Amino acid sequence: MNESNQNYNANSSGQLVVGGGAQFWAYLSPENDTSKMITQWKITFSQGNWSDSISNENPTKQLKTPGLSGIFDIKVETLSGSTGTWRAIPPKDGSKNQIGCNSNCAAMVGIVADSTSPAPGAVNAHFWTVWDAFCKSGAE
Repeated sequence: MNESNQNYNANSSGQLVVGGGAQFWAYLSPENDTSKMITQWKITFSQGNWSDSISNENPTKQLKTPGLSGIFDIKVETLSGSTGTWRAIPPKDGSKNQIGCNSNCAAMVGIVADSTSPAPGAVNAHFWTVWDAFCKSGAE
């Protein structure tokens, strides 16, 4: 099989075709009814002068960078229903506010609700990262 032409279904709106720049997608865990508990969220990816985001408005967006690779800063936020302000979601153990991705790969940020009955005003979620989750063989 020629892996350089391999497509992957990545829990998204279609096929994920890697190559030509780091790519990212978001995943909402089914644990604790995350999609019902965390309804307004956004993940912002940035490196140098470039930034883009994936949000609840287009949750299956496959974000592709313009030929970039390496370490990207990420900010994961949810809109607090009680305050109406965007609040940072903290990383789970083992993850941080950065994600790595080569130009021939795709990486994922997942969000999981902590509880189905959170305390009022609580940030009821954590995120985790999967660096280089899917790659095609050979660097670009």
